[in-house]
This record gives sequence, structure tokens and C-alpha cells, in this order.
Amino acid sequence: MRKLMFALPMAALLAAPAAIGGTKEVQLSEKEQAKFDKAIEGRTAGEPLKCIGRTQQENLTVVGDKYLIYGRSRNAKTIYVNEPRGGCQDADRHTLVTRRFTSNLCSGEIAEVVDSTTGTFRGSCSFGDFVPYTKNAE
Repeated sequence: MRKLMFALPMAALLAAPAAIGGTKEVQLSEKEQAKFDKAIEGRTAGEPLKCIGRTQQENLTVVGDKYLIYGRSRNAKTIYVNEPRGGCQDADRHTLVTRRFTSNLCSGEIAEVVDSTTGTFRGSCSFGDFVPYTKNAE
């Protein structure tokens, strides 16, 4: 019985950051905002998508705790900006790990933030919708 009593408070403690994180507004530093602005410069936002395919996930750029930017390459015609619900703390300093059964990455899926040096779990985040930003015709 003691193990069960200990396990329940621990589960609640582990779930608390996600619940709290969903209510806070994630702020970017001036440097991070400039990085984001440069990434979307000369692009137009499209309708949000629930999922992106494997080829759109080949390159990931993390901007602070607020944005995950996916694309085929850094200079892809279209990039996909994701703003995880409540942010994705420390994703810019550690490894983002997803476990999926399909090749798509979808809104609502959970990613774990893991310290790749020690293998230590650092946190998790839930993907929001993927907003495509396409380069404007020149």
C-alpha cells in the first residue's frame, strides 16, 4: 500500500509542470525574437495544419522555449512553425524525442526533452498546429 500511496503523489508531481505550462505565456528574448523574425522573413503564413509528413521534418530549428520550426532544409520553400502548448522548455539546449507509430508528426503528440549527454529526462511538451510559411514569389 505504501508504494501506491507514494506513486500517486509522484504522478501528480510529474504531471503538474505540463498543467502549469499550458497556462503560461512563453516570452522570447530580443535575440530569440530576431531569430524567429529572420526565419519567417519573406514568407506568408498559410492555414494551420494538424500534421506534417516525414519529409517536412528533416530539419528542426528551435527558437527559445516558444517555437519549433520544421522544414526539408534550412532554406526550404515552405517551413512549418509549431508553437507547443505552454512552450517546450530547454528544447533549444537538449534533444527533442518523439515516439510515433506513423511517419506524420501531429498536433497533440508529446515530445520529450532529453539531455543527450546523460540520457536524463528534462521535460515534455505537446505540439500545437503546424503553420506553413511559404516563401513569397520574387
